Amino acid sequence: MAFRCLKLIRIIRSTSVIRHNLITTSAALPEDVKIRKPKEYKTEDNLVYKEDPDKFGTLSRVVSTESNELVDDGDIKEQEFIQNKPLSTQKLTIKQYADIIKQCINHKRLKEAIDVLETRMLKEDRVKPENYIYNILIGACADVGYTKKAFKLFNDMKKRALLPTGDTYTCLFHACANSPWPEDGLKRAKHLKELMTEKGYEPNVTNYNSMIKAFGRCGDLPTAFMIVDEMAAKRIKIRVNTLNHLLHACISDKQNGLRHALIVWRKMIKLKEKPNIFSFNLMLKCVKDCNLGSKQDIEELIGVIQDQIQLQNKRTEELKLPGSTKKLKSELFKQNLLEPSKPVAEVDKENEETNVSRSDISIIDKKDNVSLEFVNKLDKVVRNEAPLPNLLSKVVNMDKVTGLQEIHSLQDKFAVVGGQEDFLKEMHTYSVKPNIKTFTQMLPLLDNTTEAEERLLQTMSTLGVQADIDFYNMLIKKRCLRSDYDSAFAVQDIIEKESEFRKKRFPFSKKLKLKLNIMSYGVLAMGCKTKEVNIEILGTLLRHGTATINFGYVLYIMNIVKKENIKLNDIFLKHLVKFNEKCADNINKKDRVSETFKKAFAIYTKYYNTWLKEVNVEAALKPEHPWQQYRENYPETVQRSPVEIKEPKRFYKRNRKYSRYTPRIVN
Repeated sequence: MAFRCLKLIRIIRSTSVIRHNLITTSAALPEDVKIRKPKEYKTEDNLVYKEDPDKFGTLSRVVSTESNELVDDGDIKEQEFIQNKPLSTQKLTIKQYADIIKQCINHKRLKEAIDVLETRMLKEDRVKPENYIYNILIGACADVGYTKKAFKLFNDMKKRALLPTGDTYTCLFHACANSPWPEDGLKRAKHLKELMTEKGYEPNVTNYNSMIKAFGRCGDLPTAFMIVDEMAAKRIKIRVNTLNHLLHACISDKQNGLRHALIVWRKMIKLKEKPNIFSFNLMLKCVKDCNLGSKQDIEELIGVIQDQIQLQNKRTEELKLPGSTKKLKSELFKQNLLEPSKPVAEVDKENEETNVSRSDISIIDKKDNVSLEFVNKLDKVVRNEAPLPNLLSKVVNMDKVTGLQEIHSLQDKFAVVGGQEDFLKEMHTYSVKPNIKTFTQMLPLLDNTTEAEERLLQTMSTLGVQADIDFYNMLIKKRCLRSDYDSAFAVQDIIEKESEFRKKRFPFSKKLKLKLNIMSYGVLAMGCKTKEVNIEILGTLLRHGTATINFGYVLYIMNIVKKENIKLNDIFLKHLVKFNEKCADNINKKDRVSETFKKAFAIYTKYYNTWLKEVNVEAALKPEHPWQQYRENYPETVQRSPVEIKEPKRFYKRNRKYSRYTPRIVN
């Protein structure tokens, strides 16, 4: 009680002081000024306060919050985010969102598929996505080579605390392999491989295959072979799919890729893995795009093949010996499976240590006195009498070979792997049926004769392989390039007859229908010699005009481009530049050029200079960004689009049929 009384005395003294100050100040103020009396507030103990005790300070003036209210965009967005909550019926399940995304991807609307995640799910419906949604979108970006967006989705996935799965890493390496810039793809692939090691993720076989493909396509072939060695060190069985990805990696080396591919093929035979249709098609791709290398490289290749066959024959002889047990067979099988292929330098070193030279282990029999030597030229007569060995077969027969050359032409490289007949026999040996892709890739490797092409068509008919329009387009182009225009136009009759036959036999099959496309008209335009042609294929027509040095024809096409305001491309301009340089070189050689040619070239040069100023050349030379089409929505056409993205059903009605209850009678 004493403490409470002291507290009351202090309060009374303070109030008396305040009253005294108010009286003194009011005397000093003028009469017009009115003093505002403070409001009185009572407490529970009936104590009177002059001002609100909850307010801190009374000297500052009152500021109206209505007129000077500060507006912040972030506050407005936050308020809208809190108020505009989506309804529960508005949200879909993860599977339903995935179905919408898959529809957009199937119709090649990648931007719309990404907007389903970034706009609809995250902003409008506020649904937390799962890694399944991210894997679908990353895989779609990887298929088209949109590498930057694939890795951006991967980073967003990690920010949302979603763990990447094996499919995620596979799609990311696939995105690196399809990148339009191999240097950028290689950099991202190395970073991703290091990230997997830091996270302690153990790759599976599919991850290893995608890694081999990514490093191989981006030009790092040694790393691709190192990954295969890593698989063997971890005792992962190397199957044909892994070796196919390694063949895919060999295509990136244009100079020595075919040699690497043949070594991989011999490794496949050594591991007793059966090649499939992808293996043979990839080998044809290597033959078309890659070379065997120099003479020394071919010698090393032959040496590796000889060593493998020698070792194989030695093991078969040991197995035939009496007393060979199952243990020996199992050890040989493990050695075949896990032993990595040795480089040529190590094989030479081992042969020197055992005092065995490469000539001693040659598969050529010394009794036949046939020498293997390299010559600069291989005549067709020699090739017919003594064909080249088929380096794809298990047993390489080189007894009849009298010489090999430094091979560069497509026909000679195809002959090394057996040619048309032996290559198809090798496929038949492994019970592999060729498809249309096999014959499409085989077409450029044949001799430039109509007989070889007709033989290929007959083989396709015998094996029951039906050609598509792309195969016929390549056939027309090949015949036009060798100026066999009559045979090229005859292909059009073959297409019409085959189309009528398929309509009668397969009336409801859309895949088997043959119809000329824009590429067909493009290759057919290569055989046109007059101006009365389809003007839409101007690039092909220009090439024919520049090849024949027809100034009137070239000026006519250039005039059409200017009148129709057709957008140019770099290929069109390259043809004109090469044509200009070719004519200038001919004029410098005064003996071969007439005065008429000089006058025609002067008229062309004058028109060419003015034409370059009138046509938008800068837009043609400026390359289009390869990812621009995926950053924009699919363009709307004038015609009604047949594509329709169907929304999933939100409510599913169950057809419940009333069934009357009947008690079960137990006997």
